[in-house]
Amino acid sequence: MKNKIKVFNFITIVLIFILSATSCSGQSGGGGKSLNSAEELKKYLDSQPANGPDKPIKVSMTINDPMLKSVADIIKSAGKYVSLNITGNALTEIPYITFYECKTLVGITIPNSVTEIGNSAFLNCTSLTSVTLGNSVKRIGDFAFINCSSLPSITIPNSVTTIKDQAFRLCTSLTSVTFEGTISSDNLVGMIDNFVGMNWLSPFDGDLRDKYLAGGIGTYTTTTPVPANIDDWKPVWTKK
Repeated sequence: MKNKIKVFNFITIVLIFILSATSCSGQSGGGGKSLNSAEELKKYLDSQPANGPDKPIKVSMTINDPMLKSVADIIKSAGKYVSLNITGNALTEIPYITFYECKTLVGITIPNSVTEIGNSAFLNCTSLTSVTLGNSVKRIGDFAFINCSSLPSITIPNSVTTIKDQAFRLCTSLTSVTFEGTISSDNLVGMIDNFVGMNWLSPFDGDLRDKYLAGGIGTYTTTTPVPANIDDWKPVWTKK
C-alpha cells in the first residue's frame, strides 16, 4: 500500500510540473503563446495576472494587414506588458500610428514579409526594449520610433534604403546602432513643415547620421549622458 502511495505521489508531482511548464510557456522562452486571432489575444491577456515590463507576456501570432490594428488596440487596453512576435508572411506593413503610445509593448519581432514601417508607427512606445526588423524592410517612416525611450539598441538590416525624419529621435536609452547595409545621404534625412519653414532633420540624435555616412556599415555606439534638458542632448557616436 505504501508503495502505491509513493507511486501516486510521484505521478502527481510529475503532472503538476508538466502543467506548470505548459501554463508558463506563453510567458517565458521561445516565441511565446501561439494565438490565431485578436479575440484569442484578448481572452488570453485578460486571463493573465498583472505583470511588469521586466516580465512581459510573450505572444506569437500570424497577423495579416486587416488584423493588425485590432491586435494593437487590444495590447494598448489590456493593461499587461506584452512582447509580440509576428510570424508568417501575411503582413506587408506596419501602418501609420498602429502602435502609437502603446506603453505596454515591450518587444516586437517584425516578419520578413513587411517592407515598410509607417510614420509614427511606434511613437511614444516608452516600454519598448526590443525591436527586431525583418530583412525585407525598405523604409522606416517619419517619427517611426520617436521617444521609444527604453530602446537600448537597434539593427538596421541591409534591406533598408530609407530612414525618414526623426525616426529614432529622443530614444534616450539608445546606445548602439548597427547598420548592415548602405543608405545614401538623401535617404537618411527628409523634409517636414514645422510652421517656420522647411527644415532638414536627422533620423537620429547627435552626429550618428554624419558618422555613418563617413564610416559605412558597422556598429556605432555612444556613452554621452542625457542632460536634464533633453533638447540639449547631442550624443557623440563612435564606430566600434
